[in-house]
Amino acid sequence: MLSVASDDEVRVIPRPSQRRRSTALAGVDGTLDLRDAAPRRGKPAMSSPKNAEPQDSGFRATFLTLGTVSALGAGVAYGMLGLSGKADSTLGMVVAPVLAVIATLLINRWVTPKLGPALGAVFIAGFGVRLAASVPRFLGGADSPIYQREGVRIADELLRLNFGVDTGRTVPGTGTIRYLSGVVNVLTGSTYIATFLLFATVAFVGQCFFLFAMRPALNNRQFRLLCLAVMFSPTLAFWPSSIGKESLSLLGIGLGAYGAALLYDRRWKGVPYVVLGSVAVGMVRPHVALILLAGLFVGLMARRAHTRGRMLTHLALLLIVIVGTMAMTGASADLFGLESFDGVSDVSAALDFAQERTSQDAAQFVAARVSSPLDYPWAFVTVLFRPFPWEAGNAASMISALESAALFTTLLVALPGVARQGNQFVQRGQLLYTVAFTAVFIYLFSAIGNFGILSRQRAQVIPFLLVVLAFGLGVEKRQERRA
Repeated sequence: MLSVASDDEVRVIPRPSQRRRSTALAGVDGTLDLRDAAPRRGKPAMSSPKNAEPQDSGFRATFLTLGTVSALGAGVAYGMLGLSGKADSTLGMVVAPVLAVIATLLINRWVTPKLGPALGAVFIAGFGVRLAASVPRFLGGADSPIYQREGVRIADELLRLNFGVDTGRTVPGTGTIRYLSGVVNVLTGSTYIATFLLFATVAFVGQCFFLFAMRPALNNRQFRLLCLAVMFSPTLAFWPSSIGKESLSLLGIGLGAYGAALLYDRRWKGVPYVVLGSVAVGMVRPHVALILLAGLFVGLMARRAHTRGRMLTHLALLLIVIVGTMAMTGASADLFGLESFDGVSDVSAALDFAQERTSQDAAQFVAARVSSPLDYPWAFVTVLFRPFPWEAGNAASMISALESAALFTTLLVALPGVARQGNQFVQRGQLLYTVAFTAVFIYLFSAIGNFGILSRQRAQVIPFLLVVLAFGLGVEKRQERRA
């Protein structure tokens, strides 16, 4: 270094080698741009959550307030319904706030240190919103009281150490939820509202795992948009927040996606998550477990390099997919009343069976079955975005229609961003997995001819749709610089 003195200042002139290095890191105006500098060895590239932006404090306070108000509001609502005699929910005025406190402690313990205080507050608010959404679900659910009644019966048998109690329905399928309801009722002392809210919590945990699975595939802006969308989606807040198949299915989808993300990153501890997720989904909806396994397999193709470590990871996941597919194929055949499930004709027969069973009641419509590639666009619109507002027959379907219209509009806005960075979908395992799951889901569920059933089943694919929307909206434009 050379120092040149003058009357007003002392300037430090770098050596030529240092000058060249500084120029490589400088921006257009000559200012040192540390964003292009390589991180130091041993230091994480991601900034610490402690260095949060100043505006995040207001963001965090807003969502903490929303979570608190939602949880307390749910408690008050359950208490008033119980005291008025309209529902067996008086203890909800205690259970809901207690669950909110426990969830807050766990989120601050596991989520906030990894994602920062702002997104930690979003998770807390998301749980509070689910408690609030569970109130109308508690009043309007037709299946939950049946699951609770059977669960109380099974809980009595479990307390007598009769673990092989007959559920009265098939396992996998409805019998699984009945048995699981019995297990939960053992823990809650056969308290309906506590069992109900614990099932809602299970679905929330699955959505948290799903978000962690998508974190490595998205930039900060995209991930923040995804967290907001998942935590405040009406479909994800309402339908899984009850005793039902959606709760366990979403838990399994989240676990499976998280395990796949770890395996795509060559981390072997993802294997138990994939196995548990596949089993959880397969025990209630084997055909959805098949979609899950298909998505995991397709995601493997996003890895372009094939080093020894990656090949071993791929072989492990491929083995899981093969074994899981064999198990879920048989279970799916039993579910659809077939002797086997090993050919195109069997798939067609299963879809015929589903279409016949669901095309009933006032909410029925002509199913958008996919018979050729030309049928796929209409099936895409039907499965993901119908009913349209003019097709809604009641308040619940109108809310679903308005949400679907908002999602469709958002998709149109996000498409340019998706097209601009579409190559990322074939380079990142989680994104390719998202596309594969959504595509197969649309094909299989195009056979459903009932808006009520379709709106409820759609909760399983909405998280994947939101990934695409967040990706398109959060794409950052590259700014060219001149040296």
